[in-house]
Amino acid sequence: MHNGRFGRGSPRVRRVVAGIAPVLCLLATAAAWALPSRRLMPAVFRADRVYLECAATHGGTLRFYTDTGGAMVIAAPALARLGLQPRTPADPTLRAQLGRGARVIAMQSLGLAAPIPLAHAPMVAVPAMRQLPGWPPQGDGILGQAWFAGHVWTWNYPAKRLWLDLPGRAPEGARAVPLGFPVDAQGRRIDDFPRIVVRIAGKSVPLLLDTGAETYLTRAALAQLRAGGPRLRATSMIIASLFERWHREHPGWRIIRQAQAGTMAAMIEVPRVRVAGLRVGPVWFTERPDANFLKVMSSMTSAPVYGSLGGNALRDLRMTIDYPRARAWFMRGR
Repeated sequence: MHNGRFGRGSPRVRRVVAGIAPVLCLLATAAAWALPSRRLMPAVFRADRVYLECAATHGGTLRFYTDTGGAMVIAAPALARLGLQPRTPADPTLRAQLGRGARVIAMQSLGLAAPIPLAHAPMVAVPAMRQLPGWPPQGDGILGQAWFAGHVWTWNYPAKRLWLDLPGRAPEGARAVPLGFPVDAQGRRIDDFPRIVVRIAGKSVPLLLDTGAETYLTRAALAQLRAGGPRLRATSMIIASLFERWHREHPGWRIIRQAQAGTMAAMIEVPRVRVAGLRVGPVWFTERPDANFLKVMSSMTSAPVYGSLGGNALRDLRMTIDYPRARAWFMRGR
């Protein structure tokens, strides 16, 4: 969230769908409720982050990063491999949101052979799939909130499986929590960034439910982690003011300064987080400027959020998000 130029960092790109979201939501919801059976996605889980690997009828394979808190993005080299050209948005509102020189392409134009749903929102063409200079490339594109919208999804993190699930059925034995989505004065969904409230140190903390939240650790930070692992990994995020309050109130919580490559942001280890009453942790939270969430992200959620809950907090859980009914279910993964 808010690390780079696209997906997690650009309000302009994030708002690609905002002006047409009510129509897209209706279309996607209708498609979800017509689903005949649950469908296993061609997903690859890496360090609690989820990619889809999809064969294209034009030839080759496209690798998409999936991100409930991100935008619809595709890299120019991927389009070149497919022999496709993005276009200037025809819709003037979309052109104004994206800015001069922006180019988009319909997801349907990619010719994906894999049985995955197609978002009605356009994909924004970007030069390369890097969040920040010096970060490694992250596949060919991002499937963001507009791709998840209108469907029911189940992430089984321990089993490393992502399902497009059947609607209207609560997972047996799971714990339910409401999700917040922004709506207009008529009650119509404006955006599909899910807001969840968790408990940390006995207090409620509202967060973006953000399966794509990630960080790229400095080598010095990686060396301080007991568990080791890759530098590019899932993270959770928290605003700087709450980060510092946690540090004051809980001096025993471990902090690593200059932990994130590119931003030199610190991170703090929260021993326990309660998600739907289930205890998870310890969970590392990366520090982000207050404005990133209180001004930018909170303008696209149902109420203010103070950070994001990422895959590193979900790694032991099975999570189902029902977008049409604005609910999520959690249980220990199996």
